[in-house]
Order: sequence, then C-alpha cells, then structure tokens
Amino acid sequence: MDEFVSKLVKDYPDEIVSFVLFGSATTGEWIRGKSDIDCIIIVKNKKLCQEIEKYLNNLLLSLDAKYDLKLSDTCTSYKKTDNPALNLIFKTENKMMFGQPFYVVSEDQLDLNGFKIHKDLKAELGTRTIVSLGLFLQRIKNTGIILYGRDIRKDIPKTVPVIEKVKASFNAMLLLMMSFVIFPYSPKSAFSHAVKANFWACDDVLFALDKPLSTTRQEVKEICSLFDRSEIDSDHLMLSLEYKKTKDDLKLGKRFVLGYMLKSTKFVYGLYAVALRKIFKL
Repeated sequence: MDEFVSKLVKDYPDEIVSFVLFGSATTGEWIRGKSDIDCIIIVKNKKLCQEIEKYLNNLLLSLDAKYDLKLSDTCTSYKKTDNPALNLIFKTENKMMFGQPFYVVSEDQLDLNGFKIHKDLKAELGTRTIVSLGLFLQRIKNTGIILYGRDIRKDIPKTVPVIEKVKASFNAMLLLMMSFVIFPYSPKSAFSHAVKANFWACDDVLFALDKPLSTTRQEVKEICSLFDRSEIDSDHLMLSLEYKKTKDDLKLGKRFVLGYMLKSTKFVYGLYAVALRKIFKL
C-alpha cells in the first residue's frame, strides 16, 4: 500500500485530499486469495474521478502481479470466468459496489454530515434510497487507516439518522438475493456470498444499535452476547465463522449449498426481527 499510494501521489500531485484503507486489510483478517481490499480516495477535482479510478485499477493489477496478492481473484471488479452469465452478474455486483476495491469521490461531492453524495446521479440515487452511507462511513471511522492526507475519520458524525440504520439492512438482503441468482451458475460463489451475508447482517445490527464495528469474530461474539439462543441461531453463526476460514477446502454439493443459503436467509431475517424488537422494546 505504501508503494501504491506513493505512485498515486507522484502521478497526481496536489490532487489527492485523502486516501483511507479500511475493512479486513486493517483488522488483521485479510487472507491472500480470499479477501479483497476497501479504499476510499477523496480528490479535489470531480472531473478526474473516473480517470483516477481507472489509474488505480491498472496500478492495482500491476502491483498485484508483482506481489502475488491474488486481488485480481477476489475483487469483483476483476473477476472473470468462462461463463458469460456469471461475468454479467459479477459486473452487476461491481456496479452495486460489492467487492469494489476503490471508491473515488471529490471533496465537494461528499457530504459527511448529510450522509449524501452529490453531483453523481447513480450514487445520489443510491444513498438516498437503499445504500446506507452512514454504515459505510462508520466502517471507515472504526476500522480506517489514513494512508495519505486529511484524516476524515474525525469529521464523520457520531450520531446517525434512523433512516441510515434502516437502509443498512438492505446490504445482507441484497447479498443473499445475489447468492440465489448466482447459485445455478456457481454454487461455490453462491456459498461464499451466503457466508458473507451472515456477517454483514451482524454489521447492520450492531450499527443500528450504535455499537462499534470491528473484526468479524468480535462482532459475532458481540451479537451472541446481545441475543440468546432462543432469539437467534447462534450455532449457525458460529458454523459460518468456521466456513469463512475453511470454505475453499469444503466439498460443496448443490444440496448442501442450497440448504446453507436457506438457513442463512432464515438467520439474517430472524436477526433483523429480534433487533427491531430490541430497538423498539416490543
């Protein structure tokens, strides 16, 4: 990342406002060949956003080959298969920001206090409807490392509007939906999506309850302490934590994967339901 950022700043001097790395790469959970990376880059000139994003993608592929990090296999932006339908699905996911390594935005577009992105129709529609910019910013605030420029973490509000918490629930539901879409073409990818959906749901609930976001294991532990076995299927959640580490070594039959996806759907919606009861003290 040092080499990555130094090349970017050298080629775009006085243009980069802030470069933040967050997620598994900063929490000690990053695994070669399994994990992607998450970065937000704030620039001065909106007209350069697309150019810089293209530059970053090319630079990442170059350094990925140099250091054999296998990010080209894990980041949705670069995934390629022999199946045109599956490639189209991955491309759609990338448009929905699943597995996208870089989020490039100009400083006049990003409204931290209003939890909005302006002057970009797609991003503005997303952040006003189903995308929780509040959750995205909380991940940055809790797990982000400033690699260059201004520390935006201190500018992110502590209080989050209720609507941002509601929108956060769409994350895991969309991921589960995509797992069922992918299943006929790649049970292995569908299984991976379903595993991740369980942890994204934990993320969403902790965010809704104003709990800090951290590592997956710590978040799972926190969820299990907040809700007892009569409320959530904690065994399924703990098993999913094991699958996160061993999924590439498992023999995944279609019946097993489908069964796991259905259990994950039940867990995610069940967790949301008990969280709502807890929030509104029903």
